[in-house]
Amino acid sequence: MTPFSESEANAEPSDMRRMLEAAPTFVWKRFSDGVELKTYLFAPPGHTETAFMPAVMFFHGGMWSMDFGEEFVSWAVHLSARGIVCLLPEYRTHANFDVTAEDIIQDGLDAWRWLQANAGGLGIDQYAITLAGADAGGLMALNAAMQPMLQTRRWWKFGSRDELPEQPASVAIFRGVVDVNSPEARYLNIKAEVNNPERVNPCALLRRYLPPLFCAQGMADPLQDYGMREWFCEEWRALGNDAELVLCPGGDHTLAHFAVNPTVFEQVLLAWESFMARQGIWPLSVVEDSALMG
Repeated sequence: MTPFSESEANAEPSDMRRMLEAAPTFVWKRFSDGVELKTYLFAPPGHTETAFMPAVMFFHGGMWSMDFGEEFVSWAVHLSARGIVCLLPEYRTHANFDVTAEDIIQDGLDAWRWLQANAGGLGIDQYAITLAGADAGGLMALNAAMQPMLQTRRWWKFGSRDELPEQPASVAIFRGVVDVNSPEARYLNIKAEVNNPERVNPCALLRRYLPPLFCAQGMADPLQDYGMREWFCEEWRALGNDAELVLCPGGDHTLAHFAVNPTVFEQVLLAWESFMARQGIWPLSVVEDSALMG
């Protein structure tokens, strides 16, 4: 068992923010006006650039209206102790920048491409990277993982062929937005601010040859209908892809917050560990019988 300390169990958001800001950082995106976006790195003890460990990049929730970068700190602390490198990237939100939904979604794609290009230097196995997110961060993870196949024409050969885009090893969403046309997505303003909203809509991007999907949703969430996530996972599987859905009867919109609902947090975390080990993405040593404090 990997226990949490008493201080972590009772951590306030400000405590999580301090833990986040104490983590090593890398600038993953720079703008011409001098603005920089960082990613926070939580690595296993003794981690080196030659380790080539599995990794997760987490996109925080907050529906793009809040700076909620500390949301996945408890996940990162726990998983890094289990041998998984965790990255928590900053991305632009309406809380801090004058941006559109198009800009924010592009940040998600750019963060994924940056990680692909720099995995080796960070001691990460580029074939064992998972994209994960909550709320609108879940939509960002799905959009990056579900990019459509490209049709490439060869000058020496009449016709064209489909090419698969670079994909993560898996994708995980926690109360993630799966349909930009749903009532829960109206505050994201995607339909007004994105050119052709269906090109970033997970429901419209469903197809064969997608990576394994792990999805967790609280059945007591007053803001999101668990039935939508249930339908989405069924469609994912119907196309020949792997998906696991974890519905938490006692889970509400605080599903991913250890300090708020540790029992649901444990249910989701342990199910995710088992799923990832079955997929061969994480080693069996990651799987635990219990994740809470002893």
